[in-house]
Amino acid sequence: MSDVVPVPGTVVNWKKNLLVIWLSQFLAMVGFGCCMPFIPLMLKQNLHIDDENLRGLYMSIYYLASMLSLCVATTIWGMLADRFGRKLMLLRASYGAAILYPLLAFAPNFWTLAAIRFACGFFSGTGNPARTLLVSTTPPEKHGFVLGVLSTAISSGNMLGYLLGGMIVEYYSYKTAFFTCGAIYIASGVLVHIFAKEDFSIKAVKKKRETKKYKFKEVVTPGVLWLLAMFLLLGVASRLVQPYMALLVEKVHGFNGAALYTGVVSSVSSLGGFFAGVLIGWLCDRVAPGKLLFPLLSMYCIFEVAMALSVNVEMLIVSRFLAALAGGGVFPVFQLMLTRITSPDLRGTYFGWSGSINTAGGIVCSLLGGSVVWFTGVRGVYIAAAVILAVMIPLLIPVCRHARIEEAIQKEKTEAESVTA
Repeated sequence: MSDVVPVPGTVVNWKKNLLVIWLSQFLAMVGFGCCMPFIPLMLKQNLHIDDENLRGLYMSIYYLASMLSLCVATTIWGMLADRFGRKLMLLRASYGAAILYPLLAFAPNFWTLAAIRFACGFFSGTGNPARTLLVSTTPPEKHGFVLGVLSTAISSGNMLGYLLGGMIVEYYSYKTAFFTCGAIYIASGVLVHIFAKEDFSIKAVKKKRETKKYKFKEVVTPGVLWLLAMFLLLGVASRLVQPYMALLVEKVHGFNGAALYTGVVSSVSSLGGFFAGVLIGWLCDRVAPGKLLFPLLSMYCIFEVAMALSVNVEMLIVSRFLAALAGGGVFPVFQLMLTRITSPDLRGTYFGWSGSINTAGGIVCSLLGGSVVWFTGVRGVYIAAAVILAVMIPLLIPVCRHARIEEAIQKEKTEAESVTA
């Protein structure tokens, strides 16, 4: 197969593009990991909020601020990506994060912190535009491979970022961690700005939109609706526990050294996600998605329970690694299923929908998580996440059935359009 995707006016080597976007996302996640996991500890040390339950409630509000803005913004940016280009959206997210995240270091109180995080959620978020840009410049038969490989950038970047952030917070300060985050995001944006290529023409897109109109039932099919429902549930299950890792580490290990161990536990999680991305990237183009999803979700559920029952930091590290190994491949598989049943012309829009729905799950868990922590303690959120994952398993039956039907229909449309062209 040729490495080059033929496009009007631009020649894109998808392998080189994959390398550039992988490196940019690796750097972005290093920057993000430098500061985000340590917010609960910063609330205690810098803003003097000592009570565990109150901090859990504040973390829910903090997380909710981000999820609300990101939920709305992801759909908007996805639609704009289809009109004005996917690379532009990735640059907006990278430079927006570089400017806004360091401002969190200057928040004098919790409510200012939450307001800044709201702005960060709206203007940043590099994952979705990176996936859209990568898929739009890659041959269809390689979509599973590139989505899996890209997930390794997110996992490995987070792993290094968590370790780096833990050391910076432990030996320097939270402010240093936030400024490091901003600097790394600038490097990520510059890399995309200079080296990433895109097969996009605004004039061609405008002309195609004028000649080709989509009916509502062609865009919002049963398969798409079922997948969006799974993105929602996955968003609730995966994001429910994210704000509370530092609290769980503190519960298991104690406050002294909690920042460093939070970085270790989070980096081990990313290591599991890295191996999941490598494995799933290889399997996605060889095995039917349904055959992957059933065992992955089952293992994910079991190890979420194991985290909740951890009695020491060693048990927490092992169970977190195994949960990430199982759960790290679920989102890319669902994304691959979405690409196979939808039109390439609207890929940014569909990815925007999936990102927004997944983020909407974060909104739900922001409201749910604070209540669970308040009434049951931090371990309760991990049990709640396992319950949601268990609910998803039987729902895979209608999801996979509709996906198979609509994938066949989409293949027929694509073949008919290529013959006409």
